[in-house]
Amino acid sequence: MRGAFEAINIFIILLAAGAAAVAIADGAAYDVGPGESIQEAVNAASSGDIITVQPGAFRENLDIGKPLTIQAAAGASRPLLDGRSLGCALTLRAEGISITGFDIRTARRTGLLVEADRCVIENNTISGCLDGILLDNSRAALIVLNDINNNTNGITLHGSRGNTITRNSIRDNNINEESDCGIFLAYSSDNLILGNDLRENGDTSISLRASGNNTIRGNSIADNDWYGICLSESSSHNLIEDNYATGNRNSGIYLDSSKENVLRANRALDNPRGIYLSYDSSDNLLQDNNLSFNGKGVQLSGHSSNNTLENNTAKENGFGIYLSFSSGWNLIFSNHLLDNDCNAYDMGQSNRWDNGLVGNYYSDLGKIFYIPGGAGVDRHPMTEP
Repeated sequence: MRGAFEAINIFIILLAAGAAAVAIADGAAYDVGPGESIQEAVNAASSGDIITVQPGAFRENLDIGKPLTIQAAAGASRPLLDGRSLGCALTLRAEGISITGFDIRTARRTGLLVEADRCVIENNTISGCLDGILLDNSRAALIVLNDINNNTNGITLHGSRGNTITRNSIRDNNINEESDCGIFLAYSSDNLILGNDLRENGDTSISLRASGNNTIRGNSIADNDWYGICLSESSSHNLIEDNYATGNRNSGIYLDSSKENVLRANRALDNPRGIYLSYDSSDNLLQDNNLSFNGKGVQLSGHSSNNTLENNTAKENGFGIYLSFSSGWNLIFSNHLLDNDCNAYDMGQSNRWDNGLVGNYYSDLGKIFYIPGGAGVDRHPMTEP
């Protein structure tokens, strides 16, 4: 009898709030229709409850402080959550909240602000905000299958760890603000950015500042004002792997003052620079990358030293590998430098173009390959198979 009375009480409360509730095994299910309030359903719900929202326009700024599932009704068009150009459209303050299937628009600050751990943001459209999604000191969130467009920044992580951003479409986040970008990490670590489609996101599609131990893998990145992927301000110990960067106006992948990163199996095509290391970006490994139709396949400058370039393919670029006068003590071997206007150019000091046993493959091979630009010599050049 007690359970029956509780179910009746919940039903009465939700009728007063303008939404219907149905008791279920693990809590209650709430249904919110046009003209009703999602926030009132949130206030009446208990931890673990499910709120289903029907198609319609809801001009609210939601503040959610308990673990709830808030979802669009199945098989229907997306409910519109209009932030009314005030603050944040949604603020998540409790662990384990799930937001699915909404069209979130027009927040003066943030479309969806996450200040809690283990939240799920899935299959939403977010546009017309300062930050589409902002994770602030949040952990273990899943951001998946969202369409994030026409914001200043698409997704921002600040002081956040262990989050996964995967299979999102992030485009046109470039509304004429300084430092606009697709995904921006600041002071954030151990995050996975996997399999996203990023295009025309202002300065950079993926930008890391003072962020380490992140994995950026399998993303498609195109047509940004400056860089496809940018690591700056001592962003170190990151893995940049199997990404495709094309049509960026400065570089496909750019490192500024960042060390001990691994750049592996990336493809950079049709950029002024495929991979560009500058400003003391040292002790990085560039391995198995494919760099074609760029102005320079790989460029090292600004005292970028002690880097290893191994088994990269630079083909049909202006320069295959280009080292400026301030880049020294780099190790370069087993690379395939093919049909570039100039396969290799070295103005630096003490760069090694072989490892003592193996040099590089050149399409303009000689018995000893003297690197144009300075004193660099490959004493073990290899024949291209």
